[in-house]
Amino acid sequence: MGLVTCLTVSLCLIGCGRQPLVQSPEALSLISQVYTACNTRNEKRIAICQTELDELIAVNKLSDVEQQAFRRILELARNGQWESAEKQALDFANDQVR
Repeated sequence: MGLVTCLTVSLCLIGCGRQPLVQSPEALSLISQVYTACNTRNEKRIAICQTELDELIAVNKLSDVEQQAFRRILELARNGQWESAEKQALDFANDQVR
């Protein structure tokens, strides 16, 4: 097996593409809100999620990796990439159960 194949398999085995675990109940709730906003393609809900995200950041309820995950999903939604945003939000929710 070639080096590239070995590296690819290794990355997948250690969790390539997995979303971070959230550290607070507020963040877990926000995942649900973000998924609903993306699933319904509701721009107003996306704005509400952004406000909630900003508030959680202000009170240090999110790690840097959690913030990045939320920002990435919300950015996709704001750019009209609803299906990608919805998939990432669902992956984020599913990855909380390990």
